[in-house]
Amino acid sequence: MTTAPRRPVPLRAPDPPSASTPEAASPGPAPGVPAHPSPLGIGVLRDGYTTILRLHGELDIATAPDLRRHITLAIEEHDPHRLLLHLSDLAFIDSSGLAVVVWAHQTLDRRGRQLRLHHPSHRVLRILHVTGLHTRLHITETGTGALSPLRRRLAQHRTGGSPPPEPAGPTTPPPVR
Repeated sequence: MTTAPRRPVPLRAPDPPSASTPEAASPGPAPGVPAHPSPLGIGVLRDGYTTILRLHGELDIATAPDLRRHITLAIEEHDPHRLLLHLSDLAFIDSSGLAVVVWAHQTLDRRGRQLRLHHPSHRVLRILHVTGLHTRLHITETGTGALSPLRRRLAQHRTGGSPPPEPAGPTTPPPVR
């Protein structure tokens, strides 16, 4: 018994769901995929000549444009001498996020201003070390000592209290090792 050779059957796209089906009304995420990925939250605080952007969540290809917009607005509206990115609550950063940080560093450097990365989380700090950016960017890894007044102002800002008076004298962070 011989069989006839099989002919390829052309594939046809499935019919789109009609307006009356539940799939058309609310597409929703695929099973196992969260409805809303972890967004990037950005809190803004002005402290004299410093603008502080406190980041929490994930800085990736989807959220990097948001950070770039916030940095652009901070530069255009306040022209800060120092832009501090507070990173202790940043859970993840990818190459898109790193590109925005490098862009901000270059933009501020051309203006004679500073970008500082304050207290990055362990995961973020590891990525900065792996990429070698820890040698190019100003990173303050400690939340004690000279930076404790800043930490108090950030905490009071979160709780809605008024910030304490400015500390006397200049403060310099410890060197990066």
